[in-house]
Amino acid sequence: MKAELDRSKASFKLDLIETANADPMLSPADFKLLVAYVSVMEWPSCRTWLASTLAQAMTGLSERQFRSSRACLRGQNDAGRAYLSTARQSGKIVAYRLANPWRDQARAHVPAMVGYHKEVERQKKAATRNRASRQNLPGHEPDLSRQNLQGQNDDGPGKICRSVPAQFAAYSPSMITPKKKDARHDENGAFSLVTNDNKRKIA
Repeated sequence: MKAELDRSKASFKLDLIETANADPMLSPADFKLLVAYVSVMEWPSCRTWLASTLAQAMTGLSERQFRSSRACLRGQNDAGRAYLSTARQSGKIVAYRLANPWRDQARAHVPAMVGYHKEVERQKKAATRNRASRQNLPGHEPDLSRQNLQGQNDDGPGKICRSVPAQFAAYSPSMITPKKKDARHDENGAFSLVTNDNKRKIA
C-alpha cells in the first residue's frame, strides 16, 4: 500500500512539474517557488505550507519576489491558473492545496510549440539560402563599400571608401605635392641634391 502511495505521489509531482515548466504564465521565479511547495507537500492530501524564510532559503528569492510569485501561483496571472488554493487558514498562517490545473492543455501546448519553433528555424534557413543564391548570380558584384577592413567595427562602410574631411584634405595623399629638389655643386665640385627641407643627399 505504501509503495503504491509513493508511486502515485511521485507521478503527481512529476506531472505537476512538467505542466508548470511548459506554462507560459509562470516565470522562472514562479516555477522555483512551486517546486519548493511541491517538495514539502503532504500526500495524499496535497497540502503544503512554507514560511517565507524557508521559501527564500530554498529558492534564493527575495521576500518581495516570494510574495509576487506566490500570488501568481494562487491564480493572479493573465490566464487565472491557480496551482495553490487555500486549504486552511489560522491567523496569518495559510496552508495551501496543490493542484494541476493545466495538465491536459500542457500536453497539447508542447507539440504545438515544437511545430512553431521548427517553422521559425525553417524560415531562417530559407532566408540564408536566398541570400547566398543572390550573391552567386552571374553579374553580381559584391559591394566593397560595405566590407570592413581587419580590426574595423561593423558600424559603418569600409575605410577604403571613406571620404577625407575638408579640414584634412590638404594632407591627403592626392593633395600632397612632391618635395622640390635642386641640383647643386659644392665648392669641391661634388654633385648633390638638396630638397626643400634643407637635407642634402650626395649623389
